[in-house]
Amino acid sequence: MFKENRKKIRRPMHYTAWIGLDGAPRRGCTVADISETGARLQIDTPLELPEIFKLLLSGHGAIYRRCRVVWRSDNEVGVEFEKTPSRFARGAPPTKTPERAPA
Repeated sequence: MFKENRKKIRRPMHYTAWIGLDGAPRRGCTVADISETGARLQIDTPLELPEIFKLLLSGHGAIYRRCRVVWRSDNEVGVEFEKTPSRFARGAPPTKTPERAPA
């Protein structure tokens, strides 16, 4: 019997996304399954991906996750999402915390 070792449950899906690399055209991929902490991506050339990249979850790139490669196979890559504030993960720029006035 197979034992699941992941911390969070993965949900199967078949969702088109893009790999965003600085200075390079976007590359298409398919999100095969996803959880709060990572995903399995289907991509033609996973060995060419750098260890860290952006997974663009919307066509305009405003919704994305920074990913770290955990494993690779011939046509798939497993990634772990880097921890970021949720508004940053949705693409909104980080906001500065207002300074308190002296009491």
